[in-house]
Amino acid sequence: MTYDEGTPYPQPDRRYWRRRVNRHVRKARRTRVLLRVAGILFANVLLGTLLFFTGATVVRHVTTSRELAVKDIVVEGTSRTSPDAVRAVLREFIGKNFLEISLEDVAAAATRDPWVKEASVKRLLPGTLRVIVAERTPAALALVRGSIVVVDDRGVVMGPAGPAMPFDLPVITGLDGRAGPALAEALSTGVTLLLDLAASHAAWARGISEIDMRLPDRVAVTLTTGGPTILLDPTRVDRNLDAYLKLQPLIARKVGLPTRVDLRWDRRIALLPGGDAPLTESE
Repeated sequence: MTYDEGTPYPQPDRRYWRRRVNRHVRKARRTRVLLRVAGILFANVLLGTLLFFTGATVVRHVTTSRELAVKDIVVEGTSRTSPDAVRAVLREFIGKNFLEISLEDVAAAATRDPWVKEASVKRLLPGTLRVIVAERTPAALALVRGSIVVVDDRGVVMGPAGPAMPFDLPVITGLDGRAGPALAEALSTGVTLLLDLAASHAAWARGISEIDMRLPDRVAVTLTTGGPTILLDPTRVDRNLDAYLKLQPLIARKVGLPTRVDLRWDRRIALLPGGDAPLTESE
């Protein structure tokens, strides 16, 4: 209470009433803000729930709809194998949902065809898979555990030789007792040697019938035309080969037909009648 001059009665303190009024105003304002925030949160939760169930319904429809099932597989890039053969190894994907299929799984399955080295896959709406394949290149045959198999240019076994596989390639032998990584390494080495010889001496390499890898320090080559067995250095397969091919007519005239020719030594050609004892040497 306050007393004004000349007023016999005390006057109320308006500052006190103002504080009380302000408290009520602030309380009402806070209530309105809280109600507004709660309403916004409720609306957002309701909208989120609605969107979630709508999305789940759409996803369930899309993933189960027969309209999005795989109906066709288009295969491109084949020459040695056929589109039908590749489709045959991919038939498990027919009828599956178009959007749920892993393209990596389809590409991996395509390599079950022995001719397919790798594949890329694309989706074509509404229900087609497009498979583009890269084929293997047969490089040699190999005698593995009594069976003749075809090996590609990376040394990978493609399958048994026969009507569906070539059988007029050089044969890699001397693989007995090798399995797993050791066999894979030997096949890769043998194929690499054949490819190196084809690159450096194409005409001569086309006459190779057999390449024997029994011993680690030599590669024994037999030609389709017969003649001596040629021993080559596996670390430098073309060593002395040029010199031998040039001297071959002279050797035939002067020495006759040797049983084996060893080209593994630097600047030396050894003519062998059998065993390891050289008959003559030529620079």
